[in-house]
Amino acid sequence: MGIVVQLIILIVGTIILGRVGQKLGFAEVVGQLVAGIIMGPAILHWVATGEVISSLSELGVLLLMFTAGLETDVGQLRRNLTGATLTAVMGVVVPLLLFTVVALILGYHYDIAIFWGIVFAATSISITISVLGEAGQLGSQVGAVVLGAAVLDDMLALLLVGAYVLVFGGEGLSISTLLPIIVFIIGLIVNRLASSGKILKYSNLLGVWFFFPIFFGSIGLNISLNGLQKTWPLIIVLTVLAVATKYYGAQWGARIAKLDKPAARAVGAGMVSRGEMGLVVAQIGLSANLIAKNIFGDMVIVIIVSTIIAPLMLRPLLKKI
Repeated sequence: MGIVVQLIILIVGTIILGRVGQKLGFAEVVGQLVAGIIMGPAILHWVATGEVISSLSELGVLLLMFTAGLETDVGQLRRNLTGATLTAVMGVVVPLLLFTVVALILGYHYDIAIFWGIVFAATSISITISVLGEAGQLGSQVGAVVLGAAVLDDMLALLLVGAYVLVFGGEGLSISTLLPIIVFIIGLIVNRLASSGKILKYSNLLGVWFFFPIFFGSIGLNISLNGLQKTWPLIIVLTVLAVATKYYGAQWGARIAKLDKPAARAVGAGMVSRGEMGLVVAQIGLSANLIAKNIFGDMVIVIIVSTIIAPLMLRPLLKKI
């Protein structure tokens, strides 16, 4: 099947299942992620990952980050900087420590165990942005704390990867790894222009009908069910740990910053998704031969499942604020 046909199938299928997800009471992004799993190698084999889809997916991340910058209330972000910082730090420290300890208990060498911690310390801002935008919460206190914390969290994760590579060797960061954060900041700057409303309108149109479905659908394409019967107990344990460490770690940080309980819980849920950031860090580990292919496969499944769980947790909590 040609790449153009695959792209059409991916875009149409993702948009349709995204709307179905909304009708069923879930966030649209949940349906889009599930669409990728159904149409990809895991089930129907209609769409395969490749250079074109990967490149368009990366552009989708950048456009999503730029759009988020355009929609973000800079004043609200500045007022909630303390909350965002505490949320980011606690959201990194808790999974970093617990995943390292669990990997050591499972018998992995300490350098690999530390890398496990770094992979699951990362947060994906893109999935949460989609849910916050859908709920009209990007300009709220929770939206400002989550956005600020997610950006800081990504920076901390990248610093950890850089430090890890310096200490243990391997190939680490590139400019493409930093681009999503840079583009988000550009969006914040463009936000100040008089024409930002028109730019936002066209960015959303281009994203919603082309780039965003490819990005969210492509995450599901990375799931493979081969060998799952042997490793599913480990995957379940790691998924529970991935969700709990971010949810409670970030929530504790928000509470220390004096956010009320409903807001802190929403912030915690907003930080659960690992998405593309977790995949980037895991890919660095695979490329540098820091983790084996089978461990990488299990990590990818846990990252994607946590990415699907995050909007399911976040949406109902946003309604309680």
